[in-house]
Amino acid sequence: MDKRISLLAATGLAALSLGAAAPALAAERAFPLVGPSALVLQPHPDTGGSKERSLHYELDYVGPGNSFPGEFTVTVDLTKAAGVASVRPDPAKPRPNCTVSATAIVCKQQGLSVGGAANANGVDLLVSAAKDAKNGASGEIAVTGRAEGASVTPVTTKLTVGGPDLYMGELRLESEVTAGEQQDLPLTFANRGTLPARSVALELDASAGLEPAETYDNCRPQGHGGRGATTVCLVEGEFLPGESYRLAPETPLHLKTTERAYQDGLRYAVVPDPAPDKGANQNRPATGKQLKLVKAPAAVPLTGSAAAAGHAENTDLNPGDNERSLEFTAKGARADFEAVTASPSGKLGDTVAAELGFRNKGPAVISHLRSGQSVARTDIVVPAGVQVTDAPLNCRAVNADGSDRTDRLGAPRYFCDGGLFADAPGTYTGRFTMRIEKAVADAKGSVTVGEPVAGGTKPLSFDPVAGNAKAAFTVEVKGGAGPSPSGSASASPSPSASASASASASPGTSATATGAAGGNLASTGSSVGPIALGALGAVAVGGALFAGVRRRSGGHA
Repeated sequence: MDKRISLLAATGLAALSLGAAAPALAAERAFPLVGPSALVLQPHPDTGGSKERSLHYELDYVGPGNSFPGEFTVTVDLTKAAGVASVRPDPAKPRPNCTVSATAIVCKQQGLSVGGAANANGVDLLVSAAKDAKNGASGEIAVTGRAEGASVTPVTTKLTVGGPDLYMGELRLESEVTAGEQQDLPLTFANRGTLPARSVALELDASAGLEPAETYDNCRPQGHGGRGATTVCLVEGEFLPGESYRLAPETPLHLKTTERAYQDGLRYAVVPDPAPDKGANQNRPATGKQLKLVKAPAAVPLTGSAAAAGHAENTDLNPGDNERSLEFTAKGARADFEAVTASPSGKLGDTVAAELGFRNKGPAVISHLRSGQSVARTDIVVPAGVQVTDAPLNCRAVNADGSDRTDRLGAPRYFCDGGLFADAPGTYTGRFTMRIEKAVADAKGSVTVGEPVAGGTKPLSFDPVAGNAKAAFTVEVKGGAGPSPSGSASASPSPSASASASASASPGTSATATGAAGGNLASTGSSVGPIALGALGAVAVGGALFAGVRRRSGGHA
C-alpha cells in the first residue's frame, strides 16, 4: 500500500514537473474578413445593362502589436452566384496580385498592419443581376482566407435579385420650438420595390435638445455622449411592394424639445430587413408596449427630396431615398458660460502651469454645427512678470491691444477658439505653461469668455449671467512681491486643476482640441467630442444598431 502511494506521489510530482517545464502553446491569431451579409440587386431591365452595385470586403487587423508579417490569400468564391449575378473587380479600385476566373477571384497580400493606406486590405467588386435571373432569385458569394501562422474568419454575402425599395415620406414640423413642447411625428413610408421587406427599422437621430416622448419595447436608444441619441425601432411584419405604411394610431411618436435645446436637428429614416441586434433589449425596463405599423389609406406622395440611409445600401434597391432631416431653433434658449481660471504659484525662475478656459453651466447645449463658427472665444490676458512658454494649439497669440502678432510664445494675450459645441455641463480648458521672470506687485491677468469680435469679445446673447464671464488670473511669486492669495479673485477657484492631466501629458505639451475639426479646448468636464448631426447619422448609418458593430483598426466603435 505504502509503495503504491509513494509511486503515485512520484508520478504526480513528475507530471507536475513536466507540465511546468513544457512551454505554453500560444493561441493562433485570427483575422476576420468583414463584408455585408446581404445585397439586393436591381432586376435586369428588358433593354440595356443591369445596374451594378459596389461590394467591399476587408481583412481586419486584430492586435496585439501593430503588424503581422505573414502572407495572406483571400479567395472570393463565385460558384454559387452563377446564373444569379455577374461579379467583377472594381476597375476604379484595383488590387495588385489578384487573379480572376469565372468561378473565383484570388488575391495575395504580404503582411497586415494598423493604419495602412485606404483599402490596402480590401477587395472591391461590382455586382449586377444576371440577364436571365428572375425576380426573387438568390445566390451567394463566399469569401475565405488563408494566412501563415494565423487563421482567417470567412464571410458570406447572400445575393437577391430584386428587393424592397423604401421611400420615407416628408414631415412638416414647426422649426421654431420652445422647451417643454412636443410635436407629432406621423412617420410614413412606401415600398416601391419588387419584393416585400420582412422587417423595418425606423430611426430617429436627434441632437442634444430633442428626444422622442414615448418609449416602446421594440425601440432602442443609443446615446452619443451628450450630443444626442439615435433611437431605432425594429418592427416585424411583411411590408409589400406598392403599399404605404404609417404608425398605428395606438402607438404614436412625438418629438419633445428639452431645456438643452438651442440649434438642433432631427434625421429620420427607414431601413428594410436590418440584421437583428441581439443586445437590443438588455438592461432595459419593459413598457409592455410595441411600436406598430399599419397600412396607410393613401400612397406616400413624392414630395421633397429624401436622402440616403447609409446602412440601407445593402438591403434596399435604392438607398438614396430612405431618410430625411429637419432643423430647429429653440426660442429663448439660455446657457451660462463661466470663465475658468487658476492661481498657480512658484519662485522666480520656476515654470508653472494653469488650466484656463470656460464651462457651460447650461441648461442649453450650445452648438454652431450649422454655421461652423465658434461657440465662444476665451480672451486670456497674461499677468505681468510671467512669460508663456507653451500654449494650446487652438489659442492665437495677440498683442496687448488684441492686434495680431507673429510669435506664439511670450505674448501678453491669447484668443482661444471655443469650438463648435459646448455640452451642458461641460468644461473646456487648455493648459498654459509660464515661466516666472520677475515679481510684479499686484500683477493680475484675466480670463474672459464671450462672442468673438475684433480685438476681443462681447457678451454672449444667450448668456443670462454676465457677472461670471470674466475672472482674475494671477500667479503668486513665493518670496517675492507678488499678490497675496486673497488678491487672486476668481469666480471659479481653479476647479479644472484636477483635470489638467487630460489636457496635457507634461508641462511642455500643448493642450489640443478634443476634436481637431471643431478646435475645442480640451473638455475636462465632459466625455464628448465634436460630432455634427451628420456625423451622428454616420454613427447610426455605419454602425450598427441592427447591422452589428465591427472592430475597426485604430478606431472607436
